[in-house]
Amino acid sequence: MPEFTIQIDAPPELVFDELSHVERHPSWANPKAQMTMEQTSGDGPGPTATYRSSGVFTGKAVSADISVTKFDRPREFSIRSDQHQEGKKDSWYENDYTLRPNGSGTAVSKHVTGSLSPVVFALAHLAIRKDAMTSLRNLKKAVEAKAAPGGTV
Repeated sequence: MPEFTIQIDAPPELVFDELSHVERHPSWANPKAQMTMEQTSGDGPGPTATYRSSGVFTGKAVSADISVTKFDRPREFSIRSDQHQEGKKDSWYENDYTLRPNGSGTAVSKHVTGSLSPVVFALAHLAIRKDAMTSLRNLKKAVEAKAAPGGTV
C-alpha cells in the first residue's frame, strides 16, 4: 500500500499535536477536497475522539466517519475513515502517521491501507499520491509557521 514521506522543520511534539487535532485537518487538506470536519465524540484530541467529515474526492461528494486508532505522542498517530459515497459500496482507509526525529526536524511518513483491492490502489495511486503529498506539504507549511519565532502554537 502507498507510503509518503516529508521532512518538517519542527519538533515531533509540535507535528503530532497538529496531526492529532483531526478537526483542523481541513485547514491543511488538499483544497480541492473542500473538506469540512466536526468532532462527534470524545474530549479534544485523543484515543476516544471520533469525527465526521464531508468533502469531494475525484470530483464526487464523499463523507466519512473517522476514529482515532493509534495515539502514541509524539511517535505514532492513526485514523480510520469509513467512507461513504452515493452509488458506491462503503470503503475504509487507515492513515498511519509515523514521526521520527531527523536532524533539527521531523520525518513524517504516511502509510495508507484500506479495503480497496491492491489493483484498485494501483490504478488510483496517482490520485492518492497527489492528494496525500498536497496535504503533507500544507501540513509542513502550517507546522513550520507555528514553529517559527513568533509563531502561534
